[in-house]
Amino acid sequence: MKTSFDLNINNPQQIREIRKRYYPHLVQGFGMDQLLVEASISEAILNAWKHGHRQSTDKDIRVHISFMKTRMLVRINDQGDGFDWRRYHSPNDLKHWFPRLEHIDEPGRGIVLLLRVMDVLRYNEKGNECLLMKKYQNQE
Repeated sequence: MKTSFDLNINNPQQIREIRKRYYPHLVQGFGMDQLLVEASISEAILNAWKHGHRQSTDKDIRVHISFMKTRMLVRINDQGDGFDWRRYHSPNDLKHWFPRLEHIDEPGRGIVLLLRVMDVLRYNEKGNECLLMKKYQNQE
């Protein structure tokens, strides 16, 4: 199932169109989990547009999706100033993130989704590029 996609997106409405291109590969690799994996990819792209580009459509977000033999890799790069991802990237404990229900709207909930669904979430030093990795369902 080796294939890859290089995409440039400058607004979130384009996610629906590009999803048509890679979605069959998600179904093949992730079965019932395809919706969670797709939601994670969309969330990372939306974060790049919303926070990295401050909702501007003047710049492209570069997305590279590789479906390899045993896993999928996604690299998302925006042209923004980046962010300090370290403050969000430690404890995987939801109580740390949202101690009370009313805190669910606080920044960082998208990162919680990425940490829960993907096997690997990494950011570059600057914080304007993320790497997502997920092994296919039948892989250990």
